Amino acid sequence: METLKFLMISTHFPPHHLGGDAVFVEYLSKELVRRGHEVHVFHNPAIYKLLRSANPAIPRTEGELDAIRHQYSSSIGKYEPIMALTLGRWGRAVSKLTELERELNPDVIHWHNTRGFIGKPFPFPGRVSLHTSHDYMPVCPRSNLLKPGMNLCKDPKWCTVCCMRWGRPPQLWRTGRRRVLRFDDELRVISPSEFLANRLKSEGIPVHKVLPLFVPDISGNLPVTPHERDTLVYIGLLDKHKGVDVLLNAFCKSSTKQGFKLWIIGEGPMKQRLALKAEQSGVKERVIIPGYLERMEAEKIRMNAAAQIVPSVWYENAPLTVMEALSLGVPIIGSNIGGLPEMIGPETGSEIFEPGDEARLSELIISLWNRRSTLEERCRRARRTYELRFTPEIHLAEYIRLVTALG
Repeated sequence: METLKFLMISTHFPPHHLGGDAVFVEYLSKELVRRGHEVHVFHNPAIYKLLRSANPAIPRTEGELDAIRHQYSSSIGKYEPIMALTLGRWGRAVSKLTELERELNPDVIHWHNTRGFIGKPFPFPGRVSLHTSHDYMPVCPRSNLLKPGMNLCKDPKWCTVCCMRWGRPPQLWRTGRRRVLRFDDELRVISPSEFLANRLKSEGIPVHKVLPLFVPDISGNLPVTPHERDTLVYIGLLDKHKGVDVLLNAFCKSSTKQGFKLWIIGEGPMKQRLALKAEQSGVKERVIIPGYLERMEAEKIRMNAAAQIVPSVWYENAPLTVMEALSLGVPIIGSNIGGLPEMIGPETGSEIFEPGDEARLSELIISLWNRRSTLEERCRRARRTYELRFTPEIHLAEYIRLVTALG
């Protein structure tokens, strides 16, 4: 197989990252290096430090499968991402990227999330140019189709006012009819889900390919047999749009009819409110809210769970946490919204409920407790789903096939 040189462009890259998009860039880079390709990543750690006001709690160590990192350094500090968001493109960052492209002479340039850094992706002549839409940035200045009250935005209007109400710089370059990004034909757009692809297409953005994401196999050996799984787990941001309050309310309603313990792992603005709710509802001893846990500690908890709950009330795209659970043979109980139903149909051993439906989620929790004898089969189906759809091998085969066809 011909070896290729890749240049990944991403605002964030581990350990300076805030979400799954940057984690996936690292996963993809490592798998390409594993297959003999050369990978470079152009990213901006200063924006992470601006948002978090500190370096990552867990420093990153270099490994033999790492991409070559090219860190961009800000010229005017915290004002640079503000200017990039407001104007849509920051000239100095574009110049540095152009210089790097000339120096490296890559075969493939792959854009990921670059808001607050470079701005709108653009193609390079003579290169295979790709853009993966990890969120709704092409049609929503806030990237999440959420209004300030955490309500879903179904008919985008007054986007500049929305950004200001969120306390974010107004994106002047996207006002009025310019809200929807128009990509050059040479820049092929990749969507991780059919839902996102349809949303982009409905606003006139052509999607070249729907290509599901992947996660490395983190299963190892599963020492706990399914009938011993007496916990449920949530892993993610503790905020309203993630539906974690829906989960806790449903758990409290079902508490007298099932014997599960519930782990709510993560940080966020709702953490204290959730802890108070558990105490007032008399389930404090069965609801554990430890905050952030290191990766291996969280995985030990998750791999022993009867199910992972994904109760989102916003348009999830393709959350890596679902794929991680499936790789461990952990079924999902998830909301019927966004790209989630594509990932957790009945063949996966998982269950789906309408977003925000606490009564139905409560019923599913009780049903799962009463049908623990079916857990072994459900866990096998979850693991099989991962093996058939979300492995590095499956993704990389399609990815290289795409790159080769465009080259």
